[in-house]
Amino acid sequence: MSDLSGHTIDGKYHLVEIAGEGGMATVYRGVVRGAAGFQRAIAVKHIRPEFRALKNYIDMFIEEARVGSELAHPNIVQVHDFCAENGSYYLVMEWVDGIDLGGFIKTYRDSSRDVPWALAVAVGIGTLRGLGAAHDRVAPDGTPSPVIHRDVSPHNVLLGVNGVVKLSDFGLARARDRASSLTAPGTVKGKLSYLAPEVSFGKPNTVQSDLFGVGSILYETLSGERVFDGKTDVEIFKKIRACQIPPINTRRPDVPASLVAVLETALAADPANRYATADEFAHALGQIMKLAVGINANSALAAAVVDARARASAGTADHLSTTDHRTNPSTSVDVVFSKADLDVEPIPLTKRSSPSSPVDSGVMTEPAIKHPPKK
Repeated sequence: MSDLSGHTIDGKYHLVEIAGEGGMATVYRGVVRGAAGFQRAIAVKHIRPEFRALKNYIDMFIEEARVGSELAHPNIVQVHDFCAENGSYYLVMEWVDGIDLGGFIKTYRDSSRDVPWALAVAVGIGTLRGLGAAHDRVAPDGTPSPVIHRDVSPHNVLLGVNGVVKLSDFGLARARDRASSLTAPGTVKGKLSYLAPEVSFGKPNTVQSDLFGVGSILYETLSGERVFDGKTDVEIFKKIRACQIPPINTRRPDVPASLVAVLETALAADPANRYATADEFAHALGQIMKLAVGINANSALAAAVVDARARASAGTADHLSTTDHRTNPSTSVDVVFSKADLDVEPIPLTKRSSPSSPVDSGVMTEPAIKHPPKK
């Protein structure tokens, strides 16, 4: 791999160091320099050399720039510029100082702690606000032109040290104003464990499949476990089709009953039984947040992100993420299924044993956020 740290792109974007690597791109932490000593932190995404000759990947990268430039929202990582130099493309984006949701979940799992449900709800609301802006996109002529993300997963949700949640990586997004799809026939776009059931049957991605993705990451934030996981891709694929998901309170009895119900709706096997819009889903979570009396969700999330970064830094820097794309390449590649794969029979998820405690009635018996004891 060629490290471009130290290079300056387009005369003003200085690449400082590699911040992360994805399946098709490398992201650099950089600075943009201007007059009178002005400078600002940026993230610069550069398509990897081995993909430069592949038109489909170049087209997806250009599409990411096009889509991102039209989505101005505080809960979406902003695209500032798109440059070409020496046969390579560079996507210049907002720098997010924080950690991705995947790393955040891992710090809790590694220390045998549960993410407080109020924080999980706050992450869900922020993600849905950004996703809703993409779904509500309007074309220049005023006609609705929604953008379907198609890759809602923990590594594409960034949590800032200021408590702001930002949805990132629209590299697989599809805007309705594009007549042709960039997806090859027989290819399912996205990370396998986060696919909606209908997509595994060959149906197109929709608003509802994106919302299933939000439900999936919210469930994972609370439980520390993926909704669909297995030893092989085929095993995961069968579980996705079966879509038998234990209620979250079998893993987290402290979760309010209303949140259990919201997740059951979001993760319904039939898209028609899910929320109609991101706004409707976010409103339902907002009602649940009212149960977290006396908690400032933004401040609490900011403090938790700072703590998670410190814990990750003390363990291994590999789980820190402050940029747009910090995904394990093995999980971000296209999932290609043959007809034989698509014909496999679904298998049920392994049933978790129910806790001995009674099902939560909605009355909080545990605080929404547990603070560590003072040393």
